[in-house]
Amino acid sequence: MSISYAEFASLICPVCRAPFAAEIWTIIDAGERPDLAEMLLSGALNVVTCPQCGHQADAGGPLLVHDPGGRRVYFAAPADAPEHVWRERAQELLYVLIGSLPEERRLPYLSDVQVEVEASGVRRAMLRRGRRFAPRASEAMERTIEPSPPPPVEDIRPTSLTADSMIGTIEALLAADTPAEAVAIIERHPEIRTPDADALIEHLIAAAHTQGDHDIARALMEVRALLHDFRASAMPAERQNDAYAASPPHPSGSTTGERHLAEQAYEAFLRADSPRALRETVSTYPALLEPWVDDELAERVESALDEGNEHLAQAIELRRDTLTRLRTEMTGQEGLHQAIHALLSAGGEADALAAVVDEHPVLLTDVAQTALLELAAGARARGDDALAEHAVECRALLRRVREGLQEE
Repeated sequence: MSISYAEFASLICPVCRAPFAAEIWTIIDAGERPDLAEMLLSGALNVVTCPQCGHQADAGGPLLVHDPGGRRVYFAAPADAPEHVWRERAQELLYVLIGSLPEERRLPYLSDVQVEVEASGVRRAMLRRGRRFAPRASEAMERTIEPSPPPPVEDIRPTSLTADSMIGTIEALLAADTPAEAVAIIERHPEIRTPDADALIEHLIAAAHTQGDHDIARALMEVRALLHDFRASAMPAERQNDAYAASPPHPSGSTTGERHLAEQAYEAFLRADSPRALRETVSTYPALLEPWVDDELAERVESALDEGNEHLAQAIELRRDTLTRLRTEMTGQEGLHQAIHALLSAGGEADALAAVVDEHPVLLTDVAQTALLELAAGARARGDDALAEHAVECRALLRRVREGLQEE
């Protein structure tokens, strides 16, 4: 069964007012359909053409994007839709996505949906992940271009463009902190809007992919997307800034974008001097069981080494290995099954539920949210509406508990 999904929508041309139907993608799995992911990143996805007058425009509408390589799920929320409407639609599409994935691919990160404003916001969010690799871009680009001999003196013109000058502008775009700053760079360097620049960027993207520098390729694709937006004048600099910074809450309740371990949890993690102590720490701070914590701890190790603090780096690594084993135990199939069974059997008594959550902190993680969603889907498919509703209610209850812990 196909994972990516499109619907036919009835549209009205804003120019000639002619009605027409067009295929609009609402779910994209980048692993299954890299061609659709490429269209999204280039700004060409869901761009429809009026058969009457030829006017082209972005059809808009909700869009769920699954990036299995990046272990991310993005939702493009229509800018003018009320929050309760787009939240419900995001949940529906996520439900369909999870149901269409093989069981072994239903991983915990699926419940952490990053919400952005419209498809352009999703595109920038996906490409923005490569921005932290921008310092490596210069070196990577240097490997892709063979040095050429200088042109004869008589061929040099004051307005001639060189690859070096365009690469310098590309590097500045990669280092830009906001789209508004990038737009200012594009305005100052009109050479970057020429076909020669387009060809150079395409060459650099292809070369980066060939050499395995996929993060560099994504960063360069962001530059290409920014240039596309600039030429289309689809979004003024002020609005780009707003959309770039906008991060509505995702459906599971936590904030969008990169997630960070609370300092209290990190300090408690460092104080845990034994596996037993670390297990008790996890009971107090269930967020330590989230898979993204491992990446953050790895970054903290690198930071400590950069500062010359090898003792701290070793302390983090030692506890990180223990935490990984603990996470595997608690979030594995058997541990998760026991936790959910205990939750469903606890009834509606607050004390009983609190005791179950204390005993099984994994219930306050994304993996439990996903498991309960899958349980509800399976129950509905079997006609067991009572179990489905109970699973949904438990999922909502756990989400409220998580939100309460985040506010403390």
